[in-house]
Amino acid sequence: MVVRDRQQEYSQAGPASPGSRRHDDWRDDWDDNAEREDEAVDPLSHAEAVRLLGERALRPSRMTPGKVVVAQIVVTLLSALAWAMFAGAPGPSGWSAFFGGMACFVPSGFFALRLYMSRAQPSVGGLVAGEAIKVFGTVALLVLVIVLYRELRWVPLLVTFLLALKTYWVALAIR
Repeated sequence: MVVRDRQQEYSQAGPASPGSRRHDDWRDDWDDNAEREDEAVDPLSHAEAVRLLGERALRPSRMTPGKVVVAQIVVTLLSALAWAMFAGAPGPSGWSAFFGGMACFVPSGFFALRLYMSRAQPSVGGLVAGEAIKVFGTVALLVLVIVLYRELRWVPLLVTFLLALKTYWVALAIR
């Protein structure tokens, strides 16, 4: 099996036949898109933004990262309490639920603290690094719980983890 370079194939094909594309044809499409990219985009005026999005959408959000973490803690505690009260094995189910929520709110808390501490010089790189730390922290905590807690109940752990994780969507809706 021989693998050829596209440019070789197009140069060997000769003149373009009807229905076939040559190397230069697809290159022109690329160049056309580059020309459109340079076009200026006019930002919306305040009045246009209000008409398009509504006045409420332009107000700053009341929901801060710290408030989201507090909401995650509350959701975790309520879920752990419910699992402890209504599950067949109250102790292990309640603790499993708490550990599932904790795997969500502890990394989120560190991320919120990182955002708070870097508010003087925010950067996209810092945001991406913080998010990566949050993801790896979540995985590390889940692995730690799985390895160390022998009476683990999967359903309470995962349900509470997902509830705490979806708290972000509730926070966005409250805005």
